[in-house]
Amino acid sequence: MDRASGSASIQRRTEKSLAIIKKKYGNLMNRNAFLCVAAALLFCGSLLSGSIPKEPPKRGKVTVSPNRSLNWEDFKQVEVIRGTSSINAICLSTCEVEILKVHPFPDHVKLEINAKIHLQKDLSQVNRDFLIRSDEGTKKQVLHHENGHFFIAQIIGYRIVRDVNGYSFDPNQYKNQLNGIIRENFKNWKRLDSQYDAQTTKPRNADAQKRWDEFFTSELLGLRQEIYP
Repeated sequence: MDRASGSASIQRRTEKSLAIIKKKYGNLMNRNAFLCVAAALLFCGSLLSGSIPKEPPKRGKVTVSPNRSLNWEDFKQVEVIRGTSSINAICLSTCEVEILKVHPFPDHVKLEINAKIHLQKDLSQVNRDFLIRSDEGTKKQVLHHENGHFFIAQIIGYRIVRDVNGYSFDPNQYKNQLNGIIRENFKNWKRLDSQYDAQTTKPRNADAQKRWDEFFTSELLGLRQEIYP
């Protein structure tokens, strides 16, 4: 029996079952109860006939360390950053992508990955003299700005997971293809970091900082909802 004739046969059996139920129990069952039974039978028939496609589950995750807002304890105090006294602080993170599982399909594979975002404490630095001499408002503003760089790292992690979820990989080339996705997102990471600094600190621009804060919130929320609906 082919798929079409099988589906037709199931539908006929389902309709027959509904007629029997209605005739036998029509006086005992109220309308809502009958509709519930009917819906259940029709749904089972559809499953058996294969007319309801199964959506592949969303996969992948992002882990962030530390999974909180940064404070000055997360930064290494140094005399000079990158050879100049004009830099108050710098925040550097890494994104390591781990393949958790390879899911095989007839003509491709899907990857389940973990994008691990880590703050690099030895490379994230704050000028010691800045901490000593600056007022609390200035230190709060600079720390807030550096947290923005940490948010950008998290955005890149979520984008990598999103892109990997939507990609059908070659079973023999999936590692190279994955590296291509990572490289492309790392280019965007560098671009976003540069734009963020240029628009908010050269010179300091509170309105631009607010716009970036709104972008961080909306982008992270949108990515999480897309990956984990």
